[in-house]
Amino acid sequence: MIKLEPNRYYHIYNRGNNREKLFYTEANYGYFLTKFRQHCLHVLETYAYCLMGNHFHFLVSIRSEKEQQALFEGRSLNTRKLRSPSKHIAHFFSSYTQSINKQEGRVGSLFQKNFKRKEIDSEDYFRQTIVYIHLNPLKHGFSDDIKAYPYSSYPVYLNSEETFLNREKTLDLFGGIKNFNVAHKNGIALL
Repeated sequence: MIKLEPNRYYHIYNRGNNREKLFYTEANYGYFLTKFRQHCLHVLETYAYCLMGNHFHFLVSIRSEKEQQALFEGRSLNTRKLRSPSKHIAHFFSSYTQSINKQEGRVGSLFQKNFKRKEIDSEDYFRQTIVYIHLNPLKHGFSDDIKAYPYSSYPVYLNSEETFLNREKTLDLFGGIKNFNVAHKNGIALL
């Protein structure tokens, strides 16, 4: 398994245990992102996400240890110490699982063990992964319009609202919003 290293980029994804649902209500999607921000934002810089019924995708980079420490110390969440990025992700999964188990009257693991990760080792691969993540709703039949799919970061790039995403870096790597949109349209044509 690939170790998550500072200053490197990763496609992180996972699905429900036995391919079961991760999100039971519309509110669960927002709650999932809230838990992600609480447990992971001081460790991960985020560039894209897509939440599907039984799986999710994130494109992230691991912050430098100095940046992690500075952001960690400013948090209001009661966590005893700064851990490895994988541990913070595991705590995020655990926290979300506990909430869903309580909500649904279920017990046991919600996620498949050991979330998946692929290192992103070039700007081209970064751009391809962004497009892949954003096209997931089309690929799996959840939507026929990525602009209208509410549980993806794609619509976030089309507005100027405040976000936890590193919108500036992503758009710079695409050469601006126009190229960002063209890359997604070209990706749709390949589906």
